Order: sequence, then structure tokens, then C-alpha cells
Amino acid sequence: MTTVLAGGTALHAINIYLVTAMLPSVVAEVGGLRFYAWNTTLFMFASVVMSALVPKCLASLGPRNSYRLALAAFALGTLACAAAPTMAVLLVGRTVQGIGGGLLVGLSYAMISTTLPAPLWTRAAGILSAMWGVGTLVGPALGGAFAQWGQWRFAFLLLVPFAIAVALLLRSTMPGVQADNETAPVAYGNLALVAAAVLAVSATSLSRQAWVNFGGLVAAALLLGLFIRRERTRPRRLLPPTAFTPGSPLRPLYATLTVLVVASTTEIFVPFYGQELGGAAPLSAGFLGAAIAAGWTVGSMASAAWTDKARLLVGIGPVVSSVGLTGMAVMSWPSASLVTVLCWAVLLFVAGSGVGITWPHMTAAAMTVGETPQEKNTAASSITTVQLVATSLGAALAGTVTNLTGVGGDATEIGHSAQWLYGAFAVIVLCGVLFSHRVIGERIRRHTKAES
Repeated sequence: MTTVLAGGTALHAINIYLVTAMLPSVVAEVGGLRFYAWNTTLFMFASVVMSALVPKCLASLGPRNSYRLALAAFALGTLACAAAPTMAVLLVGRTVQGIGGGLLVGLSYAMISTTLPAPLWTRAAGILSAMWGVGTLVGPALGGAFAQWGQWRFAFLLLVPFAIAVALLLRSTMPGVQADNETAPVAYGNLALVAAAVLAVSATSLSRQAWVNFGGLVAAALLLGLFIRRERTRPRRLLPPTAFTPGSPLRPLYATLTVLVVASTTEIFVPFYGQELGGAAPLSAGFLGAAIAAGWTVGSMASAAWTDKARLLVGIGPVVSSVGLTGMAVMSWPSASLVTVLCWAVLLFVAGSGVGITWPHMTAAAMTVGETPQEKNTAASSITTVQLVATSLGAALAGTVTNLTGVGGDATEIGHSAQWLYGAFAVIVLCGVLFSHRVIGERIRRHTKAES
């Protein structure tokens, strides 16, 4: 069962960094530079919707068939991407991939809380983080190499046998029926508000008019505000019932998660900047783009066992990430030397490690919220929902910043674009300090006591 959970997460992670590494080459062939960030936005948008439906899928289909649905959708979307003649077809394929990817990741976290005892949750979260490390190695290697050889379509095709292999393990490892198959009705209205907020930012990010971009951000803020109001007042909710109650440990946790994940979405444009500013080949630029995720993985694995230092680690995470991104803003200039590119890799690794050292502790703390298995299942899957919403919004915001600051211009303008992107996101992640001193709180102390 652990192999299936890890395999599903690894498949999702490899796909993300494979596409990130070879996307500059894909765009060079099929066109659509202005829609560059939409490859991530639409993928994450679909993942958001499906991750919110994980409890419903588990109750209706059971774990085994839920995984089958996820893997089938992922394989279908991957085949569409491999055959895409235009950017429009590629975006459709990425959306279908996102449906499968959102289910895979959401199922992995949900099954941790339903199949393992509480003292093992932090370590299980560390195992899933390790799969992101696999993704940061395998994804850029495959994507960058095939892009450099001019055969990026074959890189997509290699994911299909991987999905089939995971599917073959389901019958012997994954239960057909969930032990507790009761679940609350899906809050489709609330889900629609979150989806509309993501689309509002994504659609307006294509414009090079600042007022249009600002209007999209305002619309998204209003939609998310209405979503929070409905979550607090309606019986049907997308997140756990205690998510927005006064004194809830989930409120500062979600806020900290959001700013950290949003800041990490700068990795979308790292391979592009690596090629345009540093002259890196697709393979090298692909690994450069995975530096944030590598830092996230190493930081997560290193901190997972330090439950007695959880509050300290959560507190310093945003500061560490901000330092890395600030360094990138200072050192992003055209015709960068090899030494400069290596410094970029170190700084991006630092930015990712700030996210990683906080992640296992926040994940484990969220899983303790709730008095019944159903509530804890919802709390566990809510981590994926919040993460994917933040990734979608971050990708759209990154597209807005780059489109406004000259990502399609000459080398000097591209350098300015990189400085604006890293600088703006360094400020965003630093805002996490406002919430991190309150994050988890009593829940961390209770979880630590349980482990002891």
C-alpha cells in the first residue's frame, strides 16, 4: 500500500518537473509563449477541483477504483499532450492530466490518515516528500534530455507505462471498499467559487495592461472572500468545519501554507530564465528549475524527525525562503556566467528548503484536527486542496508579473522580468512570518505528546 501511495505521488511529481524542464522547447515548437504559465495554471486548476472531491470518491468508489480513475485520467491526458500539434491541444491535455494528478495526490494524503496510526503520520509525510525528490531528479533528466534531442513528445509517452505499473499493484495492495464510507455532501457552490477565483487571475494574467491584471486580483479576492463566508455559515463545506472558527489552528496554518506555496511557483519560469539569461542547455536548465523542489524535499526529510522543534522550524521557514528569492532578484542579469548560474542553483535550493522544513509538521498537525475519522479525512485532504489552490494562484500571479515586465522582450527586459518576479515573491513569502508564530500551536504540542 505504501508503494502505491508513494508511486502515485512520484508519478505526479515527475510529470510536473518533466513538463517544467521541457516547456521552453515545447513552446518553441507549438507556439503560445503568452500562455506559458497556463500549462501549470490549468493543470493545478483541475487538480484543485479533483482534490476537493477525494472524500466523495473514496466513499463512492472505494480506494482501489478511485486510484484507477485517477490513473486512467492521467494516462489519457498524457497521451493528448504527447500528440498536441498546438498550444490549445496541449492545454486540454494538461487539464485532463490535472484531473488525474489531483486525485493521486489527494488520495495519498487521505490514505495516510486512514491507514496509519498518528505517531507515523509525520514520517509518512516525509516519505511522500521523498517522492518529490525523485521527481526533481527524474523529471528534469527526462524532460531536459528529450527536449535537447528534439523529442519532447516521447518524454510524455514514457509516463504511461509508469501509470500502468502503479495500476497493476492496486488489486493486491489497495482495499476495494473504504472502512468508513460515509462522507459529507460536496459543497459544489464553494468549489465553484474557488475555481472562479483561479480562472479570474489566470484569464487576466494574459493582458499587458496593469489595470486588467489588478481587476483580476480584486475579483479573485472578492470570490475567495465569499467562499470563506459560505464556509463559515453554510452546512456544506469544502474544508473541515473548524477551518474558520475563532481560535482554529487551521486558519494560520492555511495562511502560512499559502504564502510558502505561492512563492515556490517561481520555479515555473526558472528553466526559461536559465536558458535566456544564463545560456543553459535544456537539460541543465531543467535541473536548475528543480532546485526549489530539491530544497523542499531535503528540508522536509531533514526536519521530519524534529517534532520537538516544530514551532521553531515553522517560524523560520518563510524567512529562509525569502532570503533565497531575494538573492535571486539581486543576481538575475543577462549573459550570466557559469559561476552566477551555480549561485542561482544554491539560492533556489535555499528558497525551497524554507518550505520543506515546515511542511511535515504542518501536514501532521492538520491531520489531528477533527474528532471522527470522517473529519480527519477531510482535514488531511484539505492540505492538498489548499496547496493546489495556492499553486494555481501563484502560477497565475507569476504569469501576470512576467507579462507586465517584459518576459517576451530582449535579454535586458527578460532580466528585469526575473528581478521583478523573484523580488515580488520574496515579499509575499516573508508575509508568512505574520502567521507562522501562531501556526499549529496547541495541535503541535498534542501531536508531539502523542508521538512521545
